[in-house]
Formats: sequence, structure tokens, C-alpha cells
Amino acid sequence: MHNLHYIVVMSDTPEDAVGEAEILIMDWGNENNWRCFGGCVSEDNEVYIHDRHSRWTPEENHTIEMINEQVVGWLTPDNYSKENFDKCVSGDIESPYNWYAAKKYCEHMFQRTLLGKEDFDVLQDEFFSWHINECGVTQTYHSQQRDDSSTKRWVVFVDMHD
Repeated sequence: MHNLHYIVVMSDTPEDAVGEAEILIMDWGNENNWRCFGGCVSEDNEVYIHDRHSRWTPEENHTIEMINEQVVGWLTPDNYSKENFDKCVSGDIESPYNWYAAKKYCEHMFQRTLLGKEDFDVLQDEFFSWHINECGVTQTYHSQQRDDSSTKRWVVFVDMHD
């Protein structure tokens, strides 16, 4: 299964931003879990395309606002998981997959609770942080200081295969 995970890093260049994200998750997964980096978008909407063969790459006109809208869409749990959660609560369990989907729903709702709001700012907020195999956003720069005016926050597109 493929998913898109955003990793937000602070860097002077988009190439360094992609490299930083790659280093951060270098030990994640195994031969069955691979990833590629489509590119990134800066806090001032500069777009860099790193790998056009990635399932997810930023478009030439991609903006932080577009990314925020996408993540807001991720905040709504899928109907399949919710329906299976309801089946498990009511005792109408048809198979073990009902429990798996109910578990996914509970994990999703827990992440929404951690966020604590309905809107999203990809430059500040997190969703499924460090759960690289989920659609989400991981912040990495909170403890970093800006070195100079050329340092920016970059939202790196990570195509994860799990």
C-alpha cells in the first residue's frame, strides 16, 4: 500500500531538505518497505521536484495552502473503518477484519484528538507524527534555530510503500 507522508524540515536548499528527510527515515522499514521522495514545497511556496517517478510529487503551482487542505481531508476517518468500529461496538462482528478496521478507526480518532482542532497548518501541526506508513505530517525543526535568512521550512513529499 502506498501513502503520502509529509516531513517538515528546516534547510537552506530544497535538495538539502530532501536529503535531510531521507536521513531521518533511513532506518525505517525493510526490503518490503521502500520509499521515494517526490520533492518539496517551501514555506514561501517555492516548489522543487526531486523524483518525477514518485507517486506523489508537488506540482509547479503547489502551495502550503493546498497541502493544508489535503491534510484537513485526512482528518476525516474513512467510512469503512467507522462502519467496522460500529459493528464491533454493537457485537455484529463478521470476521477478524472488523477488529482490524475498528483498530484503525481508533488510531485515527486518537491522532485527531492529539491535534485538537479541525483546521491544519502543515508548518506547525502534526498528524500521525513519525508514523511514516500513515498519511500524516511529521515536524522535525521545532528545536532548530534559523541560521540565517536563507533557511526555510520545507514540506518534503515522501511516497511510502508499506
